[in-house]
Amino acid sequence: MTDRAVQAGVSAQVSTGLMLLERVVQLVQARGGSDIHLLEGERPRVRIHGELLPIEVKDHPLVTREDIEAILKSALTPDQLRSFEDKMDVDFSLEFREATGRVNVGYANGRRLYMALRYLRRNIIPLDELGIDANMLRKLATMESGLIIVAGETSSGKTTTIAAMLDYINHTRHGSITTIENPVEYSLQSDRCLITRREIGRDTPDFFSALRASVRKNPDVLLIGEVRDLETANIAMTAAETGIQTFCTLHAIGAIPTVTRLRHMMTTGGLDEGEFNVRLAQLLRGIIAQQLVKACDGSGVVPIYEILNITYAEKSYLLDRDVTRLEHSLEADHNISMGHCIYKLWHATPRRINEDTIRFLFREQFNLMMNRLSDSRGWKPIVTGM
Repeated sequence: MTDRAVQAGVSAQVSTGLMLLERVVQLVQARGGSDIHLLEGERPRVRIHGELLPIEVKDHPLVTREDIEAILKSALTPDQLRSFEDKMDVDFSLEFREATGRVNVGYANGRRLYMALRYLRRNIIPLDELGIDANMLRKLATMESGLIIVAGETSSGKTTTIAAMLDYINHTRHGSITTIENPVEYSLQSDRCLITRREIGRDTPDFFSALRASVRKNPDVLLIGEVRDLETANIAMTAAETGIQTFCTLHAIGAIPTVTRLRHMMTTGGLDEGEFNVRLAQLLRGIIAQQLVKACDGSGVVPIYEILNITYAEKSYLLDRDVTRLEHSLEADHNISMGHCIYKLWHATPRRINEDTIRFLFREQFNLMMNRLSDSRGWKPIVTGM
């Protein structure tokens, strides 16, 4: 086979793999999907309103190894490809006409290539349309310093919420917004703020190098993608200590579990617990914890959430590691508890959630929760005093 013929064969593989991805992306865009899964030897799958569904792609029933290899060769630099060969796992981003794709590729099921892509639309949802208390989000967005954490499980809408908050800042005050991500997720364009997006492995070698360089550039707002370990947790807190308004995400199912998980990350890494409590009390401005559930009218998904604002009272509870009083504080007027949020969805017209959702969320306390939701006088927390 001649060199020209070899090159033609490689080009055909790349074309085939990218054509498959383009077809699946078009389906996700049309159906309001959120994720694409391509596993070698299996049918493509897309997540629509929370369900991962197999799909039929004409003339391409199964994903091949060449398909995923073609996407890798098209998207990655030579250094990133070598890193993937060594580590057998890679994160990167893809740019589409109407969205950004956050991608992970690795191996599964006996060295089969497996690609998962989160589809992030460019049209950022405004704060008022998120379904989360917009006044509280605006209040946190205008803090101008400190640490703000958005928590939730995978596919809980964390990315959408932070993007909306950063977009609000971008359109309402002059300054500089820098994001450090692995990979880049947020499709923000400069308006009143100068937007700089740095992707690990593409624009900077690692988080520490990116943070050091970013601080020297004097940003007003800094986004450090997901806090996954001691390294990224310390980076987020260190950035906030410089006076920069710092945003990050974390995998946790509520505001209090967020504090607990962050404490565990830092103290198991050698930080004294007392020192952690002091740092967090000084730096933390608020936690938004959320998840998405199916709307009972079939219109898609709705967020259920809680928001913990850090006032003088919450600072003292953090310093004392008083988890009980911190939990009770969620029921105060300046915060929103998950229960209060669910109550509003239950009594909305039309109703947004049903008993199946309540049972899923409160398996062991279903009857108690239903009794509390049936009280037409409003949400009454079990503990009203602190």
